[in-house]
Amino acid sequence: MASVDENFIDVYILDLGEQFVHCRITSKAVNESVIATVVYGATEVIDHRILWTALETLAQQCSDVPWLVGGDFNAVRDLNEVCGISGDIRMATAEFNTGILEAGLIPLPMQGEWFTWHNCSTTARSLWKRLDRILINDCWLARFPTSSYHSLTPRTSDHSPLVLHGDTQQLNGGMFRFDNYLALSPEFIPNVQSIWHHEVVGIPMYTVTRKLKALKPVFRLQRRNKGDLTLNVQLAKGFLDEAQQLVSFDRQNELYLLLKHCCRIVYAKAAKLEQIMLQQRAKMQWMKDGDQCSRVFFRKIA
Repeated sequence: MASVDENFIDVYILDLGEQFVHCRITSKAVNESVIATVVYGATEVIDHRILWTALETLAQQCSDVPWLVGGDFNAVRDLNEVCGISGDIRMATAEFNTGILEAGLIPLPMQGEWFTWHNCSTTARSLWKRLDRILINDCWLARFPTSSYHSLTPRTSDHSPLVLHGDTQQLNGGMFRFDNYLALSPEFIPNVQSIWHHEVVGIPMYTVTRKLKALKPVFRLQRRNKGDLTLNVQLAKGFLDEAQQLVSFDRQNELYLLLKHCCRIVYAKAAKLEQIMLQQRAKMQWMKDGDQCSRVFFRKIA
């Protein structure tokens, strides 16, 4: 049984046979499609030949698109995929391997349980086989070069569930980072609103991701314009000290008093921005090291 989430993908059945369901799966987030054939092979060898022929025909239709074939094939590729007393499987094994070759399929890398089926016998006739697997074509390998699947431990079923893992390569940039002090800038709200009003087609999570990505260069420019916050505080403090000295020299000079007032405002604003930045970094450092019984943790509780 295959499990899908209709909130994220659309599944359209292209073909249906007694031993397979052939469908197109489309991601709603990126509007990209792949082809998947879910297999439930018959138990008789003569019926297997019908499935192998069908896969060869489907392979011609999927020569230029990512194609995945997976499920219970009710067949093994080699004697090491059988553990226990079994009949002569040499002919069935040879036909299975030929069918895979003719369909241009290759095994997807697998982790987990090697044998995916057990006859649930507790006697000497206990039999284990690797009947379930996932195969792919060259286009799938080119599009998802690091994809794989995991064969889980069966529980109430006699078959192991197969879990497909997507491509693990990071195609986009890193995580979204935001400096809290940028929210104090008067252009913060207008900039966010201008980006957020853009229409993005896709599921909610995808639209949010795209808008956050569009905000990255905006925030990067604002951060660059702010400069070094600690240096800004030092400079503002120096100007304030000089203004204070001028006022001390001539306490009735209105120009000196106005200069001191302006320098105090600039210094207070610079110090506030630095404080917000340091508080955020302290919280991030604590989340990273504070709850791991590290030296940071023991220094805090000492």
